[in-house]
Amino acid sequence: MGTKKEIILDVSELEAPYPLVEAINALNSLQDEEVLIFRHRMNPQMLFQNILALGLHYEITKEDENEFEMRIYK
Repeated sequence: MGTKKEIILDVSELEAPYPLVEAINALNSLQDEEVLIFRHRMNPQMLFQNILALGLHYEITKEDENEFEMRIYK
């Protein structure tokens, strides 16, 4: 994966549907040299199908009761 520019998207304070909307917008504009650091207060189940549909990859880096973080990249 190499060194990529980190784009941080923290939607942990937003109410539905805004976390999903913000994440989809960020995914659609993600460049090859970037990695999206996505932070939320829960596992975003509905986001995974969008990640896969765009041919992106992800790694879950933190999954606690009130905290979720993953890295999304091309």
